[in-house]
Amino acid sequence: MTLWTFLKAEKAKVIVMVIKDRKRLPQFTGEVILRKTAAGARPHKFRVFRDEKDELRPPEEFIDLLRMSERILIDIESDKKREEDIKELLSGFHLDWEHVHVCRFCVLKSRFNFINKKSIKYHHELICEECAKEELDRALRNAHSYFGDEAAERIQLIMLNTRDLDRTIGMLSPEDLDLEYTRFDTIEAQPQIRQIKIKDIPLSKKLKKILLKKSDTLLPVQSLSVEKGLLKRRNQLVTSVTATGKTLIGEIAGIENILRGQGKMLYLVPLVALANQKYDQFNKRYSELGIKTSIRVGSSRIRTSKTKSMRRTLDSDIIVATYEGLDYILRSQDSDLLGQIGSVVIDEVHMIEDSERGHRVDGLIGRLKYVASGAQFIYLSATVAEPQLLANKLGADLVEYEYRPVPIERHLLFCPESNKIRLMSKLVRDEYSKTSSKGHKGQTIIFTNSRRNCHRIAQALPISSAPYHAGLSMQERKKVERRFEKGDLPVVVTTAALAAGVDFPASQVIFESLSMGIEWLTMQEFLQMLGRAGRPDFHDRGIVVVLATPQKSYTSEQTGTEEEIAIKLLNGEMEHTEVEYGEEEQMEEILATAAVTASRSDLEAIHRNMLGTYSLKELVARLQKKKFLNIKGDNIGLTKFGGIAAGHFLSVSKAFLIRDAVLSERRPVEIITNLEFFEAVYFKYAAQISTALKINMPSRVFQGASMDIVLEGENLSKLEMKMQDQILNFATDFLTCGCKESPYCGCPERLFSEKIISLRVDGYDPIQIVRYLEDKYGITAYPGDLLGYLDDAIRNLDAVEKIARAYSKKDLAHSAKHLKKLIVG
Repeated sequence: MTLWTFLKAEKAKVIVMVIKDRKRLPQFTGEVILRKTAAGARPHKFRVFRDEKDELRPPEEFIDLLRMSERILIDIESDKKREEDIKELLSGFHLDWEHVHVCRFCVLKSRFNFINKKSIKYHHELICEECAKEELDRALRNAHSYFGDEAAERIQLIMLNTRDLDRTIGMLSPEDLDLEYTRFDTIEAQPQIRQIKIKDIPLSKKLKKILLKKSDTLLPVQSLSVEKGLLKRRNQLVTSVTATGKTLIGEIAGIENILRGQGKMLYLVPLVALANQKYDQFNKRYSELGIKTSIRVGSSRIRTSKTKSMRRTLDSDIIVATYEGLDYILRSQDSDLLGQIGSVVIDEVHMIEDSERGHRVDGLIGRLKYVASGAQFIYLSATVAEPQLLANKLGADLVEYEYRPVPIERHLLFCPESNKIRLMSKLVRDEYSKTSSKGHKGQTIIFTNSRRNCHRIAQALPISSAPYHAGLSMQERKKVERRFEKGDLPVVVTTAALAAGVDFPASQVIFESLSMGIEWLTMQEFLQMLGRAGRPDFHDRGIVVVLATPQKSYTSEQTGTEEEIAIKLLNGEMEHTEVEYGEEEQMEEILATAAVTASRSDLEAIHRNMLGTYSLKELVARLQKKKFLNIKGDNIGLTKFGGIAAGHFLSVSKAFLIRDAVLSERRPVEIITNLEFFEAVYFKYAAQISTALKINMPSRVFQGASMDIVLEGENLSKLEMKMQDQILNFATDFLTCGCKESPYCGCPERLFSEKIISLRVDGYDPIQIVRYLEDKYGITAYPGDLLGYLDDAIRNLDAVEKIARAYSKKDLAHSAKHLKKLIVG
């Protein structure tokens, strides 16, 4: 048994702890009052505290205790005058002592613990880990926001790593940002593999000349691709993080095949914005080789003054298209118009696992393999959970490069919603004030969960910022892209939906939200987004900052809260998801494939090679029974009805809805507005209405009881006269159907959708339509959303016209064709 006596001198007394076997909890505690005697300082009173009782003991027992102790420890923080009395006492009895540094908080709690290298800084002193954890727990309980268990564990880990409780508590409501203390981790740059010199590659001189303008060598992933047979027309799945040079792999294969006379290149992407960007880049880069580039996206069918100059013919050498834009050609039984195809590049191929669009990506790839069986297929992605498995299923060689070209620092900040703008303001200003060794200023992408938030945040930041999302017109998006590319725009605020693809060379990415709409980000989406930070030819490092609001969720159905999701995403890894489709999706893809082959056995072979599983025999029989397919022996073909459904991306149920409406001889505009409403419309003055009515007003016009609220009782009279007039105009035009369920019967949405179409028929372009809505009704919309809706209306009118002709409804077919022509413009 070891026995220590710890003494801490205070002004009026000496605290005593008796430590047995080096335990933190003393065997007992006590206090001694000293007095001066002729022999020096001596114990006058000795009080012992044990088992919640205290008793006076003879002072001689204190001397006996000191004599039995192996070590007598005096707190270095003792009162100096009283400490001299202790030393005089010990000297009088010839007892040795030593100074020790102990945790003051422990002493206050009648515990004992040394201060050492593991101790933690707090209020200009050091305290032990246990006390620091208790103080942190108290701070978390007293914080303005509730922190869940995972967040609390993460915050505690930060404290243990930094050994600084002050800074850690500061994270709970940060006033002064210190990225040294918010760092979650650093993803280090990795040593690069051998890079091939461009002059040594067996490429056409024309292409080699273009490549040498930028660099003498290929980047590592490009070198790996060449070594694995890129120029030998091998199919490849290329997976590597953003900004490692994947896109150029597809371009090298495609351009070289064009120059060798192997056929044109199809470059397929998921987003219209990305298609527009690639179209511009390819035109600029390869026109000097005499190579022509076209674009095929849905919105190209709406003619505006700004889109007429874009080349859309199929006789170009490069066709840049969205997945659906190219699939439309195949589904319309026009695949022969594509001519000889030498290369097919599928960018962002992980979209094949998307719950909504995955079946169409899978079907498109399967049909292209059949139509362009001699082409080289290059699949590109930054985020694939099991790349070798996907490569095997796609019939491609895997080119995998896991290393980042520049390091990425990832930071986690817990903060209330009200603090986010202030924190982001500091982050973006600090970043833009820095210049990399490559001579580029630090620029930031902020990801948020809605288009409205894009505008709100961009307007609130004290530095030049711009919103960027699919609702903007193509011209607005291009303007933002150009400004950012030149380095003139410090910040772009965008939605998670645009995380994939669009090229913004940012050094910093901020997550203002961890959701896409009202759904939490998936691991794949999160990695796509954070991968936008840091480009090797622009930056020395990337910064990722996650701003998580404790206990925040977007719907009552969501599991988890934002701070919990943040930690899961930062700690997590992608999980492979099986590609599975519902029966409606399976039938749609079967019809689409029947548009490219007349052989039942070929159709079966195409679908066997797809990733999704199909109940092929049963569904083909059902489609034949419903008169979508004609089958005779091995011959299979689309009926007129089936061909219309396939070419217009119609599900079986939607095709029947159109057919029934045609047979009932409804007006074409009524048919298409019943199929699809335009609901992406907002109150322009939602904030002012909320203030005037002292309620939290939904911004969407057709959301919940929005119209009921503004029209109820005295509410309307509380608004400014201009707003009253605009709301009454809206009610007069769209809320007069007389249905019992009004305004929840669907009539207001349908009538409003008809108004959108009538404005387009009158010659309004999407921007002019927005101005009209704002002036007359005090509501607004995004031009890009209007463009998309009008394009869908054209496709649906195509279907209405063709189904009407198939069922001998000539007048209705003529009306649909005329309306379609007016909408196209």
